[in-house]
Amino acid sequence: MNSSVMTINISLPKPLYADAKKAVAKRRYVSVSELVRDAVRRVLYPNPRLTINGFTKEFEDMVLKREKDSLENDIVWEGKESDLVRYVKSPKTSRLYKRLGRFVGK
Repeated sequence: MNSSVMTINISLPKPLYADAKKAVAKRRYVSVSELVRDAVRRVLYPNPRLTINGFTKEFEDMVLKREKDSLENDIVWEGKESDLVRYVKSPKTSRLYKRLGRFVGK
């Protein structure tokens, strides 16, 4: 056993445990243990400039605003997947496809 890690056991009322399980799924924690570790860190080492998501308020506001605003240069693919595959493999793009393949293990 790793001597730098201590194991503890905690008891939670059933409703609190159920809420913790929901929070694990909602916030994408790996486990209830990771949720508890994060909560303990936030209590022991608070950073008032960070939101609950771990970002500054300004950054989080900017991300949420940009998410709502559509960009003029957004490209929307309206074709079928096979059309996309044909485009990527076409002679015009085949060199790019081959070069990308080196980076993705093709």
